[in-house]
Amino acid sequence: MKSKYESDGIGSENYDIIEDQSDKIYVKEAPAMQKIKAETRFTLLLMIAQIVSISFVPILAVLLICGESFKTMHEYYVMKKKCDVALRGTIVEFTESVSDFDEHETVYRPVLMYEYHGQEYRYQPDDMNMEDESALGRKYTIMINSDDPYSPYIPPSKSDIRYSKSFIKAGVIIYLIIGTGVVLLIIRSVRRKKCLKQDNA
Repeated sequence: MKSKYESDGIGSENYDIIEDQSDKIYVKEAPAMQKIKAETRFTLLLMIAQIVSISFVPILAVLLICGESFKTMHEYYVMKKKCDVALRGTIVEFTESVSDFDEHETVYRPVLMYEYHGQEYRYQPDDMNMEDESALGRKYTIMINSDDPYSPYIPPSKSDIRYSKSFIKAGVIIYLIIGTGVVLLIIRSVRRKKCLKQDNA
């Protein structure tokens, strides 16, 4: 038997109308509605988990491909803010060392000399190795902080900056394409499962 509230159209198939002796109205979700909401939450969590797990592959690929470019540009912008003086440094000598990749290979690490306020400084970059000593006398732009001239920074060339930016943009575009495809496939899969459930119901 319907209550007077259900007869007036207050109730619905998604909610149960409960009345107590004092004629107060309590609205409670019907079990079927609770089940639908629980399934929707589970499906949403499952879809998010799938997106994160599948997107990990393109994210990792982009990081591996563009990692060095990201590192170069990040260091460049950080040091650009930190350093306020640009100088010219010259390779004046080399030191020999064993290659990190082949113990039988010898690499040459350049030593650069630069001058600031009449005082000469020498600097040997940790990440600059050369195959021979043919670059002796070559000049490089060196950036320093006027408060700490002992810690110079060799910025990348303009072509290296353009290359790094292009690589990063390409990586982001590739990731967006792959990520969008993954999301669409997952949404399609979820909708297909819903249709199958409705057909079997």
